Amino acid sequence: MNIKGNLKYILTGAFVSLTIYMFLAAFPTGPSMYFSPVWTTDIGMDVGSEAGANLAVPGQSPEPFKLNKRFGYFTPTGSVTFSRETESRSSISSVGWAVYPDDAERTTVLNPDGSEKFTVEAPGFIHLDNDRTYLFLPGGDGVSQYAEDGTRLWTREHTAPITAFNSSPAATIIGYADGYLTAARRDGSELFSFYPGGSDMQVILGAAISEDGSLAACVSGIDRQRFLLIKIKDGQFKIIHHRWLEGNLRRQVYVDFEETGTHAFFECGEGLGIVDTSAPAVSIVPVRGTVIAVGTDAGTGLFTALTQDGQDCELVAIERPRYLVARTRFKATDAFLTQRGWTVYLGTDSMLSRIDIRGVE
Repeated sequence: MNIKGNLKYILTGAFVSLTIYMFLAAFPTGPSMYFSPVWTTDIGMDVGSEAGANLAVPGQSPEPFKLNKRFGYFTPTGSVTFSRETESRSSISSVGWAVYPDDAERTTVLNPDGSEKFTVEAPGFIHLDNDRTYLFLPGGDGVSQYAEDGTRLWTREHTAPITAFNSSPAATIIGYADGYLTAARRDGSELFSFYPGGSDMQVILGAAISEDGSLAACVSGIDRQRFLLIKIKDGQFKIIHHRWLEGNLRRQVYVDFEETGTHAFFECGEGLGIVDTSAPAVSIVPVRGTVIAVGTDAGTGLFTALTQDGQDCELVAIERPRYLVARTRFKATDAFLTQRGWTVYLGTDSMLSRIDIRGVE
């Protein structure tokens, strides 16, 4: 998961619905595929704030959301089971959430229903990624991973600040401002470490590790910037693809893998890079602004991507390997995207929408 800053802007639900409807009606994805809006709901009010409340909806798995100062959970049918607003920084995943105390000296991680899970008795900032809990240490150059019972599993510290971070069930990958890239298994043992180099200014701008820990990817350097795909096997690593990139993004960039590991994604000055990891081969799809999220599902043959440039957001649909088949633009200061099979959940400021991608055949 990539860590991004939040923006703020208010967009009315009516305008969101109208924008989505116009997009879905005007841009079919193919002769037997179309977008179908299902629901739009307002998340602007507190719901289920009482600790220990039963928030379960039979037969439905809750999805987490975080927009502006508000976070919580919703179901595929549009029920908001939990919604809370906070002035403090927060983190949320499918299995828990946390709000940082003002002093950040100790932080309690809670279950989705608000009951206590465990407390991290150390200073820093909690980051939750599915069932994985991390604590970013004061100073910005170290991180620890914690078990489900609150026991610290491992700590990694370095002499430079962390500039890239991503995790999967198999491993955690960390990039630093001095160009150092390292990955640790879940037990804390080292998977690999090296300096990619090759640029005038060494810095890791984005990095990711695949679900099974067999592949890693990164965007590194300024003057010149490049993308690397790394194969990991039997404790050894090998760069299996290298690409110099046009332009020099001077910020954290999006890098991630599809759940199956068959595709990787990276952000560059030209747009969104899509990598077929079996070839490997790279395609660049022109997109506008910062890549916020990429939605994937192995069974659909379709990627979705959300980008943002100030208050201008764009949602695009990409048919594999690189064909942009639909796009729409809308105004928002905070947005998120989640894809589950043929369903897309789009969040814009204080609204959530479900869009189903349907086929005639």
